[in-house]
Amino acid sequence: MVYSLGKVSVYETTPGIETVGGDEAWTKVDYLHPDAVDRHAKGEENHSRRLGYGHPIAPETAPEAMIWKSKRKLPPDYAFGNNEIMLVSGRFRDLVERFEPNVHQFLPVGMYFSQSDPEPFDTFYWFVCCTLIDSLDPDHTTIPFRGFYDERMEDGLRRGRWHIDAEADPPQKAVFSLAAIGDHHLWRDPYRVRSYVHCSDAFADAIEGAELKGFGLKHFEQI
Repeated sequence: MVYSLGKVSVYETTPGIETVGGDEAWTKVDYLHPDAVDRHAKGEENHSRRLGYGHPIAPETAPEAMIWKSKRKLPPDYAFGNNEIMLVSGRFRDLVERFEPNVHQFLPVGMYFSQSDPEPFDTFYWFVCCTLIDSLDPDHTTIPFRGFYDERMEDGLRRGRWHIDAEADPPQKAVFSLAAIGDHHLWRDPYRVRSYVHCSDAFADAIEGAELKGFGLKHFEQI
């Protein structure tokens, strides 16, 4: 099956986390190749969300340090984020590299308990998924495509995107195309909830087998 990667809490009360440099640190985030990104990525004015568009990030523009406010409750493998932003452990990085070496970005982040600490207690990473796949099967997906599915814009993307009605009865469903996905294991879909990373069943099994903490897996039909 195809899965989406989500974040789940591992503690009843999640410790606080703070970006060193505050909100201003996020205003610097930019693409590695700004002229090569698609129109939706170019139009994103919230710089932090640029981590979730499927394009490489200029490493020096991403926040480099975070404050984790608990020594008793250590950060899980998916420590912080909203699926656009994904702060992950070295264990997750190693797993991704095992499946897709040198495909995605892992931008190092020093993890501190306090700004006064001389050294980080660990290194985590901003995970930037760098693969975009038009991965839904249009003949079996029942979510309506808003726009013109067969028309392409200058950046090569279709004119429009899938728009689900959460209150539809029967529920609308996304059905993924194995032919479109091929041998990829991690990707974002530019037309369906781009903020989510999707993964293969083999990678989902590997996450569970490695007992990585903080990840929630939701499965979808495939054909």
